[in-house]
Amino acid sequence: MGSDCARIETGPTVRVACHHDDVDLETVNALPMADQMTFLRGRILDEALSMEAVARYLHVRLMGGSDLDSALDTPQQFQSLIDECAELAPRCERLHKRVQPLALDAINEADRLYKLRNRFVHDALRNNLVSEQRWERFRLSRPKREAGRPMPDPEPVSAEEMVALTFDLIRTTWRLRGVLWSMIGSSQEASPFLTHPFAPQWDGTFLSLGDAPA
Repeated sequence: MGSDCARIETGPTVRVACHHDDVDLETVNALPMADQMTFLRGRILDEALSMEAVARYLHVRLMGGSDLDSALDTPQQFQSLIDECAELAPRCERLHKRVQPLALDAINEADRLYKLRNRFVHDALRNNLVSEQRWERFRLSRPKREAGRPMPDPEPVSAEEMVALTFDLIRTTWRLRGVLWSMIGSSQEASPFLTHPFAPQWDGTFLSLGDAPA
């Protein structure tokens, strides 16, 4: 185990809690279902926060600013933030015309993934899922209640969905960085993160498609 691991003693049971970089997918898949869901929900929150941080600085840049601290003054709700980014990107002079649609695609994907993030998180704050069978049978969350309509029933969930969402969040975070770098670069050329395929890695990094394992 790496140095980020902490030894936790709980009676006769000893557990080792590690940073996610030290926990590969094979280890996660070997956990009991309830523990898998808890760990993967944390990974989703972690990667969604990284994506949100990049989106907040992107908002600053699209507004014509450059001060990193100004990201704290962006719209509080992510939905408002990303909606404003989608409105600003097609009109931003710092984004070349050929880059603007690529930027908008990345912004729209961030919007979609954040909604998925919400579906896996919100009900987890309310529901006490105590048995492994129930973890297997019910989604951790449901869409927000619409005015005048009851909440829909929970939907089936799987660890595979949560792993896929984690990788999608990592990929889109790099694409949003690509939008930023396309604005900051003097040539205004599209970043390779917007134009070239790459494979997100479990630790939040990436590999170019030619270097990625099959």
